[in-house]
Amino acid sequence: MQLVLDYPENLDYKNRWFLAHPHYVKSDFKDGWKTYEFYFFGIKQLNHCLNCPKTYELLQQIPELITAQFSVLSPNTKVEPHKGYTTMVLRNHLALEIPSQKLCRIKVEDEETSWTEGKLVTFDDSKMHEAWNLSDKRRIVLMIDVANPDGEYSGKQINRYKIENIDDPFLLNIADEKTWMSWLEKGEFPDESLM
Repeated sequence: MQLVLDYPENLDYKNRWFLAHPHYVKSDFKDGWKTYEFYFFGIKQLNHCLNCPKTYELLQQIPELITAQFSVLSPNTKVEPHKGYTTMVLRNHLALEIPSQKLCRIKVEDEETSWTEGKLVTFDDSKMHEAWNLSDKRRIVLMIDVANPDGEYSGKQINRYKIENIDDPFLLNIADEKTWMSWLEKGEFPDESLM
């Protein structure tokens, strides 16, 4: 993780951080919330996986995987309240760098908590949630979405449904519906897209 964040010039493969949903991020920094994609609805970013082989190995062992990425909140950044698209998914945050449990928090509906490095925070992404980092250092989690075990759909079914019905203007600005489907069928993003 430190390599892709702090020493990108030493990487063997192409590398790109993705500005995550900037329309509901408040920050002093242009890249207030950024993600480093490994999997996005069943579509692998192979270059990123190869740049982080230990993370890639871990992710390959997770059943019902939907998405996975490093998620970095810059200092003095807030992700405003928002909801995910479905109850079929559980979101997991594996805490990697938490500079302050007092100043780095997450709130899901009425329940507020922080992260503990090396531990998971799991929640239903379809519920209203927000997060903030009011410290002077970055906050990093490995964000992993999996199929809700109480649901009736597998990760593969959820991935296909999401891509077949893609309607998010943010994602459609990256590529049209046909291109997204071709990426899903191949199982990988092409090098030039670097989602």
